[in-house]
Amino acid sequence: MTATIAEIREGLAANLQAVFSDRQVSAYMLAAPSPPAIDIIPDGITYDTAMQRGLDELHFIIRALVPATSDIGQQQNLDLMFDPHSPTSVKAAVEADRTLGGIVSSLRVEDVSAYKYAVPESGPPAFAVEFSVLVLN
Repeated sequence: MTATIAEIREGLAANLQAVFSDRQVSAYMLAAPSPPAIDIIPDGITYDTAMQRGLDELHFIIRALVPATSDIGQQQNLDLMFDPHSPTSVKAAVEADRTLGGIVSSLRVEDVSAYKYAVPESGPPAFAVEFSVLVLN
C-alpha cells in the first residue's frame, strides 16, 4: 500500500469536505484563500522508517482560515474546529477514516497551532490555525 501525495491530499480533503461542506476545502494550498477555507500543505517526509522502503511517515498541515471580521464570533468558529469533541472538529473529521479508504496504513492528527492572524497578499485578513497530521504510508 503506497499512496501518492496527490491521493493522500485528496483523501484528507474528502474527509474534511464530509463535515465542512459549507466552506472551501482544497487538497492543495490556496494561493488566494477566501475564508472560511481549509487547505492542505505537505510538511515533509521521514523516509524508510521500517525495513528498506517498508514505511514512510508523511507530514501534512491542514490550515483552517476564518474571516477576521469580528473579534469574538469567528474565534468561536475556530474554537469549534479546534475542540476534538465538537461536531465540527477538524481532528474528528480527518480521523473519521484513518486509512483514507485503504490507501494508507494509518493517520492521526498530532497537534494544532495557536491561533494566528493571517494577512493574505490578496483577500481579507483571517484568523488561522494549523493542524499537524502524520500519515503512515
